Amino acid sequence: MNKYSISVLAIAITTLFLAVVIGLKYSQASLIFGIVALALAPIAIHKVSDRGWALGLLAGLAIFASFPAKKLFQIEGFVTETLLTLIYFGTFWVIGMGWKRSWK
Repeated sequence: MNKYSISVLAIAITTLFLAVVIGLKYSQASLIFGIVALALAPIAIHKVSDRGWALGLLAGLAIFASFPAKKLFQIEGFVTETLLTLIYFGTFWVIGMGWKRSWK
């Protein structure tokens, strides 16, 4: 765990805390969480040295960003929630150019 992984976690937690304090609606939170996660995805993929932590952070960002969207569109059920989270994960992988990292 290095300073980049701590920074990604701190920014995500701070964003979540501020959204609750401000009282954002699910539509606003969905947009803000998605933008924050999109900005953090390349950092999580390329700056975090351990591949396990990098993939864990990317999965965490997908869960983080998909949560308000699930509530906004009333998506319920394991399969549909997992599918939406995987769509977010794939989007972050593409935006973060995960295929360019050496995962060895």
